[in-house]
Amino acid sequence: TIGWRVEFRPLEVQFTDFENASFAVFIVLLTRVILSFDLNFYIPISAVDENMQRAQKRDACLKEKFIFRSDIASSPSDETVEMTIDEIINGSQDFVGLALLVERYLDNLSIEIETRSQLQEYIDLIKMRAMGKMRTP
Repeated sequence: TIGWRVEFRPLEVQFTDFENASFAVFIVLLTRVILSFDLNFYIPISAVDENMQRAQKRDACLKEKFIFRSDIASSPSDETVEMTIDEIINGSQDFVGLALLVERYLDNLSIEIETRSQLQEYIDLIKMRAMGKMRTP
């Protein structure tokens, strides 16, 4: 049996196909980033439970902070901090941000310009939602 699991929780269905594609593509790319860069997103299950409680609040994307690892490199440190979704996705002074990691990953691939441009549109939607520049459902 497996002693651990990695899980991406499914999202609400978005209003448009483009929005649904954006989240699906971002999650797939993020899994590739985790594997390629050997990242560690483990947090205690109690922190996962707390994050779920916070996420259920109205405007949680803009008003709540979530428990997240302070160092996602595969280090033995299990230290966590509280960050906004904007900080987690777009980064801060102390954290690189998941979107930038995805963009760095894509920059290292040999993909056609048209494909890279489409992928960037998906990533930009995620970034704008995290910043509050686009409303969440």
